[in-house]
Amino acid sequence: MKLLVMGNIRFPEPHVESTLSSIIKKEEPETIVLDGDTTQCYWDYECPRVIDVLYVIRSLAPWAQIVYIQGDMDPHAIKCIMAEPRYREEIIATTTYIAEVSSTKYFILHGHQGDIDQLRRSISAGPWDWLVVAQHKRLEIDKLARVIYIGGVTKEFPPEARGYLVITDSTHYIRQIRS
Repeated sequence: MKLLVMGNIRFPEPHVESTLSSIIKKEEPETIVLDGDTTQCYWDYECPRVIDVLYVIRSLAPWAQIVYIQGDMDPHAIKCIMAEPRYREEIIATTTYIAEVSSTKYFILHGHQGDIDQLRRSISAGPWDWLVVAQHKRLEIDKLARVIYIGGVTKEFPPEARGYLVITDSTHYIRQIRS
């Protein structure tokens, strides 16, 4: 099992398709989790952006399960996905996704809903569960707090905060995007 978690993609930012393509080709994940702020979707008329980014990711990884987590910049994304006949049955659209891998739980959410302690309490994550958040402009694993900050794909983030997370059956690791 291989799960790829990317946040803050900000589609259709220039060159984002080539960045997504290289990440997906390199990792070949079974599941792709888009962890919030995948595109801007503040209003209903911005739904085509959500559908466009899903089309791009589906064309890059036709085999993968896609999970779309709503962020603060794309609050209408879930509604847009549910309104699209070709994606409403296929895409998991949610605010929190729980991946259980080898008896370890990863609670994946965008993170704009509060600070880390509030988030852990609100989703009932235990002290040994991992919290995965994209909201903070950080790319690091805090082993003591059991929090993984996945940074972002967008070039709006500082170079040291650009990256993504990979979760496998035996481990998890973050990769920095170098470009």
